[in-house]
Amino acid sequence: MATPLSAGAVANSPSSTTSPLASSISAGDGLIHVRVLPPSKLTLYQLNYKYPLKLISPAPTQWAKSLTVFVLSYGGGLVSGDAVNLRVEVEDRGKLCLQTQGTTKIFKQTPSSPPTVQRMTVRIHPGASFLLLPDPVQPFAESNYIQHQTFELEDTANDTSSLVVLDWVTEGRAARDEHWSLHRFESRNEVFAVSPNTINEETVVNGNSNNDNNTASGNGSDESRKQKKRGKLLLRDAMILDSRVLSPANDGETLRERQDGQTIFSTLIIRGKPFEELIAYIKARYANEPRIGQKRWDTDDDSRRHNRIEIEARNSGIMWAASSVRGFLLVKVSGVEMEGVKRFIRGLLGQVDGDGVAKEDGCIVREFGSGMFRCLE
Repeated sequence: MATPLSAGAVANSPSSTTSPLASSISAGDGLIHVRVLPPSKLTLYQLNYKYPLKLISPAPTQWAKSLTVFVLSYGGGLVSGDAVNLRVEVEDRGKLCLQTQGTTKIFKQTPSSPPTVQRMTVRIHPGASFLLLPDPVQPFAESNYIQHQTFELEDTANDTSSLVVLDWVTEGRAARDEHWSLHRFESRNEVFAVSPNTINEETVVNGNSNNDNNTASGNGSDESRKQKKRGKLLLRDAMILDSRVLSPANDGETLRERQDGQTIFSTLIIRGKPFEELIAYIKARYANEPRIGQKRWDTDDDSRRHNRIEIEARNSGIMWAASSVRGFLLVKVSGVEMEGVKRFIRGLLGQVDGDGVAKEDGCIVREFGSGMFRCLE
């Protein structure tokens, strides 16, 4: 059995891993396992990783409500051909926040290398909460990147398996005129409802299980067989940007031209009882947004007074939409400059009032504690 790692431990190198699995995992693989030990000690039970992936868990304060793990890469980014495969498990009553310490830079693809790939699978047990707030992905010129994030919720009936996920991408190095000059960017987020005894697909693959029950049979695609093993698909959200595909409907516009000056695109996925208040707040914000032909931003001659937050979003070129999908709140935000988008998303998650003051006991702070918005500062 693995030796438990206390909540304050820091894993700075592959040699500091805490499980016999550490010597058998492949390059780029990682494992984060959060467990609550009796009576109520939140513990980073396992923390394993291998180059080019790096995981660091800072020591929490005495009053910490959750654990934080930073997902890093050596050199500040991923080079052509890198493949990262991270598995995360948050057990009952566990609370985990994943962050980064800067944008995830994707370097250009070399002619002989495959695309850069980053996969993450997160299992969230009943009563557990997961928060993913990384800095944006930044694909450099001629890069080719695939990101696939899968979230498995064990309790969807009572909505006690909860999550808040931020997935966003920004253009390359503007100082070098890298405005969406990537080759291809693909990001896919999938959420499944699973039963507690469902075996994780990645566990089967990495563990080389010989159980015949884990071998899909019959006709159908590999994707369909994986879904049957994993559980019921609740939500799938994807973004694909391909500079090599011209738009025939727009006289062959390039990817850069199709962005219409937008430099960052982001997606928020929110679900779970602990975040019901946050979901209601964002829905109310969106319902009060001016609609074309109904309200004007440049005058005060309509029936309501626009607050400072609304005016700042408009001046920053923010465009956003929110919708409810199968128990999830899905939010899309884009803008012409990163700082404006950061402030806007920070305001949504912080449940700010009309003057931009965040709610002191908002859902994120109440569930995970303070200091969770580093990527938005």
